Amino acid sequence: MQRVVNFLRGHIRLEVECAYPERFMNLCAQNHIAFWNLVRIDDITVQVTMTINAYGELRPLLPNLHAQVRPVKQAGVPIFFLRIRKRYALTAGFLITLIAIWVMSLYIWDIQVTGNDQIPSHEILRVLEDVGVGIGTFAPGLHPEDLRNEVLLRMDDLAWITVNVNGSRATVIVRERIHPPDMIPADIPTAVFAAKSGIIDQMIIWRGDALVEVGDTVVIGQDLVSGRIESLATGTYFLRADARIYARTWYELSMSMPLERIEKTFTGRTSTKSRIFFGKSRINLYFNSGISYETYDKIIEDFDFTLPGGIVLPIRLQRLIHREYTPTPLELDHEQAAQLLHERLLAQLEELIGSGGEILSTSFTVEAAPGMVTVHLVAECREQIANLRRLREDEMQNPIHPDEIPREEINQP
Repeated sequence: MQRVVNFLRGHIRLEVECAYPERFMNLCAQNHIAFWNLVRIDDITVQVTMTINAYGELRPLLPNLHAQVRPVKQAGVPIFFLRIRKRYALTAGFLITLIAIWVMSLYIWDIQVTGNDQIPSHEILRVLEDVGVGIGTFAPGLHPEDLRNEVLLRMDDLAWITVNVNGSRATVIVRERIHPPDMIPADIPTAVFAAKSGIIDQMIIWRGDALVEVGDTVVIGQDLVSGRIESLATGTYFLRADARIYARTWYELSMSMPLERIEKTFTGRTSTKSRIFFGKSRINLYFNSGISYETYDKIIEDFDFTLPGGIVLPIRLQRLIHREYTPTPLELDHEQAAQLLHERLLAQLEELIGSGGEILSTSFTVEAAPGMVTVHLVAECREQIANLRRLREDEMQNPIHPDEIPREEINQP
């Protein structure tokens, strides 16, 4: 940062030849003249750097020093303007360029979206463009409150959004809405049914009348605990059944893989094409858009032009790099393919049973065919299978046996 300040103020490199260079340094210290980057050339010569203003303060003091002081190099904004002060066309062009950069800095040329996991960025950008925020939007004309309200009305999955503008870059920060699961109200009578088929291993019933016992085989959708209570003392009444039912479940999964796969062998030949974007316009810096390679990878590199202070210019250079490769057949052995399928099947099984499930045992069988390997998995697991459903109106009016409930009428919450 200090280098930028010194460049704006202008600085000069001096070579001081004096019988005693220490006198020069003492003179600067006594008069509070700052310098930096001191380099000793020989016994009587040193070089220092100071600002243009400091040099102006030093010059009246040089006759008392009895030394030769020679400017070696000058740089900075004041020096630049001093050199072009009589070049009116160049000065006018420079001023016009500064004004153009300042005007362009008032517009948005780059938009970044952060904070989104489920909603794609392109959908958020599309809605923002519909409400008037896009590439080339006049930044001082944005009204954050109106913008936030307009976007939230159009996107139900967003809970909060804000647009921060820094120079020509707009950062869109969003928070996605967390939708609560569909819950059955606490005062609604329910029944507990089996979300998966299996053999009951453990039953923890807090409320309701058990319809099955440990060791019973149940099928998906079958009622396990009823919220309809038949009592000789109080008659029939209804409540919210609640239970946690664990069952042993079984899965049969299969996955196949060809033994021959294609691997890329890069030849080292590349083709590069460049194009420039001015806002939304594009200019290709090549004449032939065709690619002579039959098989290749395409790599896109973007280079944005920015100025100090975060000012993004509406200019972007894009390079398209095509790397040629030769498809090379690669043969896997049966053991490698079987091991890879073994790992994929276990990962699929863990995803099916979720974090609350437990794998009790697994059995793998490998089936080999010409050019193909198939692995079959039979697994025994232990899972919590209880789920809730509302009691239907006919269940709350007429006695009905749980096995007589049509399976297609069972609604999971």
